[in-house]
Amino acid sequence: MKDYLRRHIWILSELYQNPKGLTYREFAERWEQSTQNMQGTSLPKRTFADCLRAIEETFDIDISSDARNGYRYRIVQRDWLENDTVKDWLLSAFAVNGLLQDSRGLRERVMYENIPSGNDYLLEVLKAMRENHVLAVTYQDYFDEEPRYILLEPYGVRVFRQRWYVVGVMENKPKGKEPTELTNQGRIRRYALDRVVKLEQTDATFKMPRDFSVDDYFADAFGIIVEPEEYDVETIRLKVYDINHRREYLRSLPLHHSQRETEQTADYSIFELRLAPTYDFIQAILAMGNEVEVLTPEYVRQEIKWRITEMHQRYE
Repeated sequence: MKDYLRRHIWILSELYQNPKGLTYREFAERWEQSTQNMQGTSLPKRTFADCLRAIEETFDIDISSDARNGYRYRIVQRDWLENDTVKDWLLSAFAVNGLLQDSRGLRERVMYENIPSGNDYLLEVLKAMRENHVLAVTYQDYFDEEPRYILLEPYGVRVFRQRWYVVGVMENKPKGKEPTELTNQGRIRRYALDRVVKLEQTDATFKMPRDFSVDDYFADAFGIIVEPEEYDVETIRLKVYDINHRREYLRSLPLHHSQRETEQTADYSIFELRLAPTYDFIQAILAMGNEVEVLTPEYVRQEIKWRITEMHQRYE
C-alpha cells in the first residue's frame, strides 16, 4: 500500500511540476531513477494508466495526452485549476511532498508552518462533509467549564492562524443521548478542531444548502469571527506609514481580499478595506504597532486607542 501511494504522489508531483507535460517514456525513465522507487520496480504502461485514472478521480482534474502535444501527459485547463484555491493548494502540497521525498537533501532545508492540533479530526470531518453525515461532537470551549455535547451539520472547513475550524449548523443535545436527526436548524457557527474532545460520524444525514459557500460566508470577515448581529460591515481606512516597509508587506500580502490602495505619498499610503471590524481584526492592527493608524470609522479608531492606553498602563 505504501508503494502504491508513493507512486501516485510521485506521478502527481511530476504532472504538477511540468505544465507542458511528459511522455510515458519520460515518466518511466524518471521513475526508475527516483529515490521514491524503493523497490526498484518499473512503471508498466497499464499501471501508469491506472494511476492517472485514480489521480483524476481523487482530485477531480483532467489529464490529457494527444498527438498534437507529442503524446505528453499534462493537467489540462491549468489556468482554471489555479483559480480553484483549494484544489490548487492540495495539488501543490502533494507536489511539494513528492519533491521532498525525491530529494532527501531538501528535507532539512524546508520548514512548514506547524498546525499543532486538530489534524486528528480533520479527515473525519472531511469524510462527513463528503457524505453529508451529521457529526456527534464533544466540545470544550475556553468559555465553558464543562464540555458540550452537540450534533453538527458540517458545511465547510477553514484554517486560520494555525488552527482548523469546521463551519456548520448545530443542535445542543444532553450528554449521553444517542444522536438523532437534527430538528432545530440554527445559525451557522464555527468550531475549532483543537477544542474537540471527541468526534464521531453518525448515521444521520443532512441536506446541504445549495447557496452555501464557505468563501461567501467569510467574505466580510477578517479571520474566523462572523457575527453580523454584533458587527456591521464597514469601510476601514488605514494610514500605513513608510516604516519597516510596511506598505510593501501589505501590497504583497493584503489583510483582506477587499483591500485597495487609494492614496500614496512619500511618507505614507491610505488603504481601504470593506469588512467587519471584529476582535481578530483589531488584534491584527495592534500587532503592526506604530506602522499603521486607523482613520475611520471613528469608533474603531477609539477602540484601538483604548487598547493602546490599556497596554501602556501595563508597563507603567
